[in-house]
Amino acid sequence: MKKIFLGVTGASGAVYAKDLLKQLPLHGCETHLCVTPDGMTNINLELKKDYKTAQEFAEDTGAEAVIYDHNNLAAPVSSGSYRVDAYIVAPASMGFVGRAASGISSNLIERCADVAMKERRKLIILFRETPLNLIHLENMAALTRAGAVIMPAAPGFYHCPDNISELISFITGKIFDIIDIEHRLYKKWGSGG
Repeated sequence: MKKIFLGVTGASGAVYAKDLLKQLPLHGCETHLCVTPDGMTNINLELKKDYKTAQEFAEDTGAEAVIYDHNNLAAPVSSGSYRVDAYIVAPASMGFVGRAASGISSNLIERCADVAMKERRKLIILFRETPLNLIHLENMAALTRAGAVIMPAAPGFYHCPDNISELISFITGKIFDIIDIEHRLYKKWGSGG
């Protein structure tokens, strides 16, 4: 069973966090979840909910997850000696991107990104920002050089999606491709169906 850390920051894109939280356990993963206060604000605004905690968010998706407070820098996932197979930050704010690119660990999600890079583990950063300025681009380039995979929350359309859920599943599927999880979340190019 793969252990996956999912960090949710204050960028727009709560639907991606919700889909990942739902899909990871369905694909045999043990999910470790951390949501920042700004992440919770966006979850509530975008999903039209009133969750008080990350636990409520997880339970509402039907997902089982180990929940961590964003200030708990002593959590097991904060150490490189605790084996996590992949780290996903979705959505990732440009504030998170800048702090992670600078090696700043002011909360658990930032610390986990640092751990992923120092331990040479998979780190996927799903950013949701547009347009991008030069500082954003330089920070993402620094993270790429350090081993992170930078993904824009920009779905493809070659699979001819019929609804928003299929656009969201496309991004979840692309993340699963990177972390080696077999899935049928979208029709792959050239698959014929």
